[in-house]
Amino acid sequence: MAAPSIPTSVPVDAPAAAPAAPLRVPFQRPQPPTPAAIMEYYALAEEARFYSNGGPCSRLLSQRLSEYLGGDTYTVPVANCTVGLMAAIRASFPAPVDGRRVVLTPSYTFTATACAIEWSGYEPVFVDIERKGWHLDPAALERALQRYGSEVVGILACATFGTAPDDAQRAAWRDLSAAYGVPLLLDSAPGFGSRDATGRPLGGLGDIEVFSFHATKPFSAGEGGLVTTPDPELAAHIGRLINFGLEPGTRISAEAGLNAKMSELHAASALAMLDRIDAVVARRQANAARLREAIGPDAGLLYQHGSERSTWQILQVLCPTPEMRDRAVALAPSHGVEVRTMHDPALHTHPAFAHYRREPLPVTEAAAERALALPMANELDDDAIAAISGLVLAALRK
Repeated sequence: MAAPSIPTSVPVDAPAAAPAAPLRVPFQRPQPPTPAAIMEYYALAEEARFYSNGGPCSRLLSQRLSEYLGGDTYTVPVANCTVGLMAAIRASFPAPVDGRRVVLTPSYTFTATACAIEWSGYEPVFVDIERKGWHLDPAALERALQRYGSEVVGILACATFGTAPDDAQRAAWRDLSAAYGVPLLLDSAPGFGSRDATGRPLGGLGDIEVFSFHATKPFSAGEGGLVTTPDPELAAHIGRLINFGLEPGTRISAEAGLNAKMSELHAASALAMLDRIDAVVARRQANAARLREAIGPDAGLLYQHGSERSTWQILQVLCPTPEMRDRAVALAPSHGVEVRTMHDPALHTHPAFAHYRREPLPVTEAAAERALALPMANELDDDAIAAISGLVLAALRK
């Protein structure tokens, strides 16, 4: 899958790009399961002639995902992460009536988070992140809850870049959620396979979480997603919402839903991916460690706190200065390396969301202007490691 072009967030006066060399290291190299591995599971759908609407692959996937997450978590496979977010928002947040429609969320995340909030009929209000893990800052969140009061219907936090937030941080979100009587939801899109400091998997920690199984994610099923929750009634509600709001066994929509069911082909792909996700994550973690060692400490890069336990969809860093980041972007073509500047621009500057209210965002804005996303893949050979680290060190020296 071709990666999108580098965002136009680099300043006009940034260093001119050097002449391009042959591309040696693409930004991402998706690696879904092999067709043969997928077809082993898809044979269940073929045998039953049941290709959607909760067929045998989807049911087996839900069962196995629940077991993977510890057995106490209910799972709802969905067509993709964004529609999963929309269904989870609608099922868990109060209806947006009488001026109550604010969802507090970070600006330092992918646009799907805010898109899902707006498409679900709510207003995203952006809140700052903390400096170490780049997750929603509990202190900033509490100030926003105090400021917006009864307007707030929910909190949509993120496991930024798929890294598990610290227990203390997650506990602070839960405490604030309970104190202000609003639900908490987590967008953990690239995080399936990540674990917290105690070894527990994201998705099995007792919160409502949503994951992506897009081709570019470490859990690469081509397309699809997952909603997890400890609440069986909420899982059943989400299951109805993704099937047009139909009451089970009827043709009657009890509420307005959408068609967000996972197909049997993608469920088969996800089953094949589940067979190897731990090995894939282990390889990506090892590759990230090798790359960090090759870059060394002198570059002054800031890595996300806790990222050693993440799935490493990409290798996201903050450069010491915006100027070094811009030099890296400008020099990348001459090194044959594709890079990105995620999440720059931050969501509160996007035209689609710039009119929404926001809290002060100094940490978000400082992170965005220094953000550099380096390539990551299941397989990174020594030449790729040398090219990426060489680019970073060249940007440091200029």
